[in-house]
This record gives sequence, C-alpha cells and structure tokens, in this order.
Amino acid sequence: MSNWDKRHGKILQNLIGGFNKAGIRYFILRNYEGLPYENKSKDVDVIIDPKKVQKANNIIESIYRESNLTHFYKVRFTNVYCWHGMDINNRLSIHIDLIAGYNVKGYEVITFDELYRQTTEYNGLCVLNRYYEGLMVFIYKQFGYTNPKLKQEYKDIIYTTYSQNPQFTTDLQTIVGQTLAKNITEAITKKDFDRMLLYSKQLTIKLKQYSFKKDPIGVLFRVIEFYWLKFQRIILNRKKYEKTFSVMAPDGAGKTTFLESLLDDLAFYFTKEQGYFTLLHFRPEILPNLGAIGEKTGIMKQDKNFTTPHRAKPAGFLSSLIRITYYWFDYVIGWFIYTSKDIQFDRFTVFDRYSYDLLVDPRRTRLGLPYWIRKLYVILMPQPKFTFYLDVEPEEIFRRKQELTPDEINRQVEAYRKLVKSSKRFIVLNGNRPVEQIKDDAIKFILDKFCTKLK
Repeated sequence: MSNWDKRHGKILQNLIGGFNKAGIRYFILRNYEGLPYENKSKDVDVIIDPKKVQKANNIIESIYRESNLTHFYKVRFTNVYCWHGMDINNRLSIHIDLIAGYNVKGYEVITFDELYRQTTEYNGLCVLNRYYEGLMVFIYKQFGYTNPKLKQEYKDIIYTTYSQNPQFTTDLQTIVGQTLAKNITEAITKKDFDRMLLYSKQLTIKLKQYSFKKDPIGVLFRVIEFYWLKFQRIILNRKKYEKTFSVMAPDGAGKTTFLESLLDDLAFYFTKEQGYFTLLHFRPEILPNLGAIGEKTGIMKQDKNFTTPHRAKPAGFLSSLIRITYYWFDYVIGWFIYTSKDIQFDRFTVFDRYSYDLLVDPRRTRLGLPYWIRKLYVILMPQPKFTFYLDVEPEEIFRRKQELTPDEINRQVEAYRKLVKSSKRFIVLNGNRPVEQIKDDAIKFILDKFCTKLK
C-alpha cells in the first residue's frame, strides 16, 4: 500500500478543483479523515454524478498527466472507474476510484441526488454525513454478498449509527418492511452481528425489490449493462484483459527471491494486497499430480523427494505421451479457470516456471519424447503474454545451489538461451546482478506493457 503524503494530497486537491470548476457534483465516501494530506486507506472513493462520468474521467486523466507520473492504469467495473497512478522514478502510487452512483450490479437503493443532499464539508472536501455513511456501510457491506463478513470497524459503525440515530429504524422499515427491520435491529441492539448476517439474504431480496420499485427502467438497463460488460470482459475480450506472465530459469538462478520482490512491488504500484496475484508453480494443477493418482489407486507409491528433480528415469514413449497429454488438459482447463477469475477481479496470473520446462528440462517430468512432439504440445497450450528469463552464468548457479551437476546446469542454460531467441515473448533479464536491479527492470517492463506510459 502506498504511503500517502503531500504529493498525493496535491493530486487529490487538483482533481477536486477540476470537478468544482467543471460543475461536477461529487462526495468522498468513508475513510476521509486526514485528507487531503493524510490517508489511512489504500485508496480514495469518490462518488460522482452519473451524468458527468465522461467529463470526470477526462479530468482525472489530465490531472494524472500533469502530475509528473510515469504511468497510469485505468480499469472499469460497470459504474466504478479505478484509476491507478504510478511514478517509478520516485516510488509513488495513488489509487482513486470514481464511482458513478452507488449501486450493486445495477440495483441502486439510494440515488446519487438523494445522497448528495446528505453531504457536508470536511477540509474543503465534500463528504457524506455520518448518519448516511453508517447507513451505506450497513447496506452495501451485505447487499449482494453470498456470505457477508464484517470487520470490527464496520460492526462499530453500524452499531453507532443505529444507537445514535432513531432515523435508522424508520429508514430500514421503509426499505425492507417492519418484520425484517425488527429482526435486524434486535440483533444490532444486542451487538449480535452473526445473527444480523443471518438475515442478509432476505435483506438483499428486499433491497432489490425496493430498488426496482423506485426505478424499474433504470434497474433493468443497469442490470443488463452489468452482465453484458462482464460477458465482454471474461468471454469476448478476455485476451485484452488478461494480465499474465511467467518466470523461468534453472534451479538456483534466484527465481523465488526475484518473484517475491517483484510481486511486492507490483502490489505497491497497484495499491493492492498480495491477494492481487494468483501465483502458480509450473502448471495450474487443476488435475492432481500423476504420482498422487498412482498412490491413491495403489499402483505406485508417490515419490516426494522434490529436492532431487532428476531422481526418476524417463518413462517409456506411450507413458510419456499419456503424461504430456494429461499436462496439456491441465494447462488448457486450468488456464481458463484461473485467468477467468483473475480477469473478473482484475488480478495478475503469474507462473513460477511454465510449460517451457517441458522443452528445456523434460527429465523433471519424466518425458521420454522427441523434442518436436514436446514442442507441438507446448505450442497448443495457452501462452502467457510474456516470460522473464533470468540469465545467470552456470558457475554462479552451481555456487548457489548444487541440486544439478555442472554439466546439466550448462546444458539447461544453453537450452534456455536458445529458446529465448525463438520468440519475442521471452524477456531476458541479467540475473547476475542484485535482485533489486533485476526487479526494477521487470517492473518497468510490466508497467510499460499493461499501463499507459506517460514519460
């Protein structure tokens, strides 16, 4: 998460100034204490007038461009426009969400105009008043969730809002009816939030009914838009939204250390937690290891001595063909499953090693097949958008890790170097340098690839 300082505050102030000058109504939602120059949250949520979406997005883009950032990244989730700004020269990241009206999958319980009438001023910023802030936490931390969970912070906000504002009970009765409102408020009175959440499914149904009754045409339009954009993202235009890459190198080249440093930095620049990435090793493993299947069926005992990668002899031709076909199915099915979920939530899918190991190091997977057959299978598997190759001198690899013989390390390094010359998908990084330098080169390449480059 980015450390918020005066430069972040200046960007936010310039954005709000641009909104005010353009006559765009807005308010900041929750966690605004300390803004503009202090921020305890990882981002800033700005609710904007839905009628001014395009103008608001144009303004924030111009502000990011004028703020000497090196990159920005914009992603849309129906009515939410996430703007990530990065400056790799000064190690700065900022995340501002522009939210066109407050709704869930097209259902708008309280309109922007209704919420805007409940705003107040804080440090020159327009914010939602405390009562409606608490009401929104109660509604939108449950609305649409299959199994909602509340942090203690949200429980405290809900209890304080209910206990200090008799209006809460009245508004809840208006929205969900007296019976459900009574059950919910009884649970809140006793601070029994587990019981309160038992009514969340009923609450969601009532909120949808209330929203539809208020604006049936608007709800219908927004719901269709929500599912259409989701279908476009995951099915029609999935290649556009995939953020995939892999890292390859012989054992001992420093892949693990490099990846840990790289993913930490990516989380920083995208102002996300580590959950922003799906990290997979070699293959998706939607299908279990063949050794585990053999042990379960009683055919063989699984060999778990993973510290010796070439411990087993290659399988015969037919067995190897079955084995590589099994891997092919795992890559195809697993790729679609993992990338679909990551596309939906705008996450990276990262592989520590990939199917290219079937070409360079077939002994690891006991493949006794000619190179051309293995290459054909790899070509027919999904490919990451790019793959980093850590190029380390064989002598240095052996010094770091003695799992393989010097001759085998030399052979693998030569095989990798030959492979990377075959496609522009492979990006060579000089792995003989300190990990920070290698990581900085990789970060710049990733941001140039997936973000808009400003300078």
